[in-house]
Amino acid sequence: MKNTEDIIIKAFEVHFPSQIWKIVVDPLLKQIAVELRDPDSTLPVIQVLDFHGNILVNKIEIQEKEWTVEALQHRTLILKRVGDAHPIAAGIQLLNFEGEVRYITHEYTWVETCQDFIKIRHRSFQTGFEEYLGIPEAKKLRVPSASQESFPSAIKMPIPYTGPLPSFLKNIPIEDFPWVSRMHDKFLWSVHSKENTNYNLNLYVADASKVLQVHSLLNDMPKMIPQPYFQIANQIFLMSYNKREIVSYLV
Repeated sequence: MKNTEDIIIKAFEVHFPSQIWKIVVDPLLKQIAVELRDPDSTLPVIQVLDFHGNILVNKIEIQEKEWTVEALQHRTLILKRVGDAHPIAAGIQLLNFEGEVRYITHEYTWVETCQDFIKIRHRSFQTGFEEYLGIPEAKKLRVPSASQESFPSAIKMPIPYTGPLPSFLKNIPIEDFPWVSRMHDKFLWSVHSKENTNYNLNLYVADASKVLQVHSLLNDMPKMIPQPYFQIANQIFLMSYNKREIVSYLV
C-alpha cells in the first residue's frame, strides 16, 4: 500500500447537545445548517457552521415544533411547515442568521428549492399554479431564468455497490455490501466490518488498481448505518452513530 499520509485529513469534528434531526447545506457559501430537537419540548433548534467547523450561528430557537429547516442559501434559513396528516402544510418562513424573520406566510406551501428562489403554491391548490419566492430579496418574483430553475445539486451520495469486487477489496472482510463514490481520479470505498458483536465503518481511498490509504470513520457501533456520508467536491461529511456529532474529512 502506498504511503500517502496526507490523502485523508480531518477538517473538523463538532459535537451537539442533542440528537441531529436534519442537515441542509449551502455548497456555494460552504455552510451547513443543523436542526436539533429539544428532547423535552421537541422544539427545533438550529445551528449553522462552515466547512471548517466554525460555528456561525450558535442557536436559533423556533417556537413551534411544526417548523423544520428545508434549505440554506444566501445566509438565509428556509423553513417549511409540516402537518399532522400531510408531510407538507401551509407555511414558509425565511430567517437571517440573527433569527429575524425576513419573510413568513401561512397561505403557501413549499414545493421545491432552486438556486436563489423557492417554488411555492397557494394552499388552495394541490398541483400547478406555482409561484416563486426569491431568497435574496425575500419577496415574490416573476418567472426565473431556466438556468436558475435547473439547479444541479453539488451534493453527492455514495451508492451501494453489488458488482464483482475489485481485487484489492477481495480479501477484506465486508459486511453486507460496500458503498462507493468518486473524487477526481480516486474512488472512495466505505465498508462495514464486524468486530465481536459490533460494527466498524472504514474508508478505503483507491485508484483503479490499488488502495492508497485506509481510514477508520466510525467504530464500535451496535448496528450498521444505512448511509455512510455525503460528499461535496473533495470533502466528505458524516454523522456519528449517536447522531450527536458531525465529522468531516478532506480527501
